[in-house]
Amino acid sequence: MPEAFETTITRLGAQGDGEAQGPHGILHIPFALPGETVRLAIEGKAATLEAVLAPAPERVAPACTVFGRCGGCQLQHLAAPAIADFKRGLVRTALAHRGFADAVVEPTLSLAAGDRRRAKFSVMRLGKRILFGFRERRQHRLVDVETCPAILPGLNRLIAPLRALAARIPFETAMVTVLPGGTDLVLEGKIRLDLDARLDLADFAQSADIARITADGEVVLERHAPSLRLGDVPVTPAPGGFLQPSESGEAALVGAVLARLGEGHRRAVDLFAGCGTFALALARHLPVAAFEGDAPAVAALERALRQARGLKPVTAARRDLYRRPVEAVEFTADDVVVIDPPRDGAEAQCRTLAASEVRRIVAVSCNPASFARDARILAEAGFTLGPVQPVDQFAWSSHVELVTVLTR
Repeated sequence: MPEAFETTITRLGAQGDGEAQGPHGILHIPFALPGETVRLAIEGKAATLEAVLAPAPERVAPACTVFGRCGGCQLQHLAAPAIADFKRGLVRTALAHRGFADAVVEPTLSLAAGDRRRAKFSVMRLGKRILFGFRERRQHRLVDVETCPAILPGLNRLIAPLRALAARIPFETAMVTVLPGGTDLVLEGKIRLDLDARLDLADFAQSADIARITADGEVVLERHAPSLRLGDVPVTPAPGGFLQPSESGEAALVGAVLARLGEGHRRAVDLFAGCGTFALALARHLPVAAFEGDAPAVAALERALRQARGLKPVTAARRDLYRRPVEAVEFTADDVVVIDPPRDGAEAQCRTLAASEVRRIVAVSCNPASFARDARILAEAGFTLGPVQPVDQFAWSSHVELVTVLTR
């Protein structure tokens, strides 16, 4: 039997949940804000928000009708300036945990909501009813959506047509990416690609204006290349290949990296280069050696380089930087290194950087905790951490990115 309990929220946790002292320890309460008096239903260590008795001044009306059930957003109930402060605090806390309590953390650069160019939808079939949308928070259940305020209008217009397609072709997920060159659709879910299915997909591509459709790893059709420009070079990413979630976020990160390059370098080394987000921008200024572990991403970058004009020389190498990081002897003191690893960070690669002659590293991270761990490795080798710029291109979520420079 749940126990009723009233308390005051003291802070936001790292996942955006309110935290408060409960009868048996710290409680984590989704959708509660610091300073609020709330009534909870407690069952064991779990707490459910029953009512906000005294709301915080930062509380705002959510932008979405399914906020609270859909797992995509955690913070729509919090005003934008408070979200920016929260994310700046996440970066500060992660750095302090690794001994960087005095680090300069700049105000968060917050990008507009509704700007995300990619979404991954899931499908659930309940008899003749099709649920099409996103997973519930920390659940496998599906929230049926008609529209999403976090994504581009071009993505929202495809929700209804994709729901109808799911009634005819039994896919389980649909990843959609809207790019300047066209929309890319990746379907997964043991799809039987017989002649009828292929004809149906061809008709769908025509009616919904889809540039390319991939089903269970097979490119079924490509009407034209779903491309974008990176460093002013046309690039066609691999189906479902990694991209920054928004065009504005990509521009902000590239600008931040270029602003931190410094002078006097003979080469830029781009680690975890993807399909060239930074490498192609860097090549307007310096020769570039790009390293990336994902073969389709490297192939996309190489195709782009064959058509590029006006760049300094660029080499693109496939290399698993977790298993085989670029060794210390492969760097020189004249290199500037740009590193943008996945959420796990780049511990092994940072150890070889620490042992190298490199004197300047521009770091981009989507995980302050793994970045702080890696920065500590570099600091122990003589690097000094520069001002850290938090970047928020995941509106209403608890995720935050950062850009900084380390020098010695």
